[in-house]
Amino acid sequence: MKIVLLSTHLTGSGHLVRTAALARAGQAAGHRVMLLTGGMPLAHLPLDDLTVIQLPPLQVRDLDYATLRDGEGAPAQAAYLAARRDRIVAALGDFAPDVLVTETYPLGRRALRHEYRAAMAATGALCVASVRDIPEPKPHRVAEAAAILRQDFGALLVHGTKAVLPLSASWPFVGLDDMIRYTGYVAEGEMPAPIAGGVLVSVGGGTLGRALLPMAASAAAASAAGSPLPWRILTGRRADAGQDLPKSDNLIIEPARPDYRGLLAGAACSISLSGYNTAVDLARCETPAILVPMTDRGEQEQLIRARHLATHEGIRCLTQEQATPERLASLARTLAGTRRPRLPLTLDGAARSIAILEDLVRSR
Repeated sequence: MKIVLLSTHLTGSGHLVRTAALARAGQAAGHRVMLLTGGMPLAHLPLDDLTVIQLPPLQVRDLDYATLRDGEGAPAQAAYLAARRDRIVAALGDFAPDVLVTETYPLGRRALRHEYRAAMAATGALCVASVRDIPEPKPHRVAEAAAILRQDFGALLVHGTKAVLPLSASWPFVGLDDMIRYTGYVAEGEMPAPIAGGVLVSVGGGTLGRALLPMAASAAAASAAGSPLPWRILTGRRADAGQDLPKSDNLIIEPARPDYRGLLAGAACSISLSGYNTAVDLARCETPAILVPMTDRGEQEQLIRARHLATHEGIRCLTQEQATPERLASLARTLAGTRRPRLPLTLDGAARSIAILEDLVRSR
């Protein structure tokens, strides 16, 4: 079977991390897989083991998804977008896939709908949509997305577990139950050996959640006198992102590290956003966690996830308004050093996704 995965991450890295895991699962199952990625290249995310076509990259600023920007940060012009579409169509023509997986579309990426439509028109492949556990709620788009799914897609893969967090928590579709396939959460590789440490603060590898960084640095300074715990802040993929943060003797500030999961497993306490990959990583360790969901410009996805995860022992949710430096420092001291039960998430979503695609193609 030949599989094409079409994905464009516009802010964080989670979409590409998840899509790359699906690609590796497809290869492991003996299939030919091509990954078309349309976001900014991520140096900290190795893709050398995959067949990857990097499209002319797009990004957005301040969650303004209506203004797509090119790789230099300028508003993307029509010719630039046309070059992307041409590259996608050419790649599909050369590869001739059996199945085309559109990551997020049509539940999101509406600004890119023309290139997704061009991709679907360029191939006779089975089209399957792929979304994370909680697509950003858009009540005014539910009916439109449902109509597109019913007309043009064979199935909708939901990378979560219905018993844990059903799709209806964010997208209350009616009449699509026969199309929805829950895959479980997409996790890749084994959790590495723990690297012992203190309080670990991370905002992932993308551009979101930067307001947490100075707050956490101030929390580290506030806790320096009353706690022996060291603090470590991982600022993301930019090496200079922590230059302006408040410094203190108990604080290490550095860019995102490839051994992040080992640091997380061995940390006394984790402070982070609550993106999809954060939930997956927390499900694979016993580190107590404080989640500060990103809610800029009214975004709700991370808040929904954080509030759910906080119903489990050893995990707390603070909104951006609640998360003062003093409160972060106090809560970190309270949670630090305790172990918590593992989260009840099904983590074989990559392999299960490929098995579902195999069944869909066979029964087509």
